[in-house]
Amino acid sequence: MSNNEETVLIASTNESLQQHALRLLVLTQILFFAALAWCVLLVHNYDAENSGISFYGAHHRTVLIAIIGYVAAAVGLWGASSLFKQGGFEPLAWMGLRVVAVMLILLLVTPYDEGAFLNWTHMTIGTVGALVQLAISYLFLRRLDSISLKLGFSIQLAGGIFSALSLPDWSFHFLLYSEIIFQLGFCWCLLEGTKCWALDEVDLY
Repeated sequence: MSNNEETVLIASTNESLQQHALRLLVLTQILFFAALAWCVLLVHNYDAENSGISFYGAHHRTVLIAIIGYVAAAVGLWGASSLFKQGGFEPLAWMGLRVVAVMLILLLVTPYDEGAFLNWTHMTIGTVGALVQLAISYLFLRRLDSISLKLGFSIQLAGGIFSALSLPDWSFHFLLYSEIIFQLGFCWCLLEGTKCWALDEVDLY
């Protein structure tokens, strides 16, 4: 096989992996945000606004919906990470997605309202997971010269800052909406980065 034929084969394989990853992420992210929207519509009181998305994983009316959304997102991220690995992405990208996928499940099994230990464990997992998400988005931003990615990262960063301001016992009680903004920004960066995976100017491997 000539070098040109090998290059074409690799490009074709990467494009196939990219399309598979993009479809998987779009489907599972839609399921996650649909479940989240359903939870918000059912319960959007002060406790939810003050406790963040995690409230829905502990509230009896929304726990099952939250589980479906979290598990769907985790499955999508883990599956995409395997495709990223096959495509030769650097470890920070695909390993980061696996870390976030595992942390989504850990958030479900460490309800924040079941004592101080679980509360601190839950907050630690959530904080580390958010930092990993930011790192993944920054990786795409560093590699891709895209106005869309810059906008998505700015939205994610703004959501992270507002979430941090909402965590202490201050009068700023917008944790729920701040976390939603953060996740929307991450989703934006993830889909945009995956969509651009097979373009010639992308050099992630």
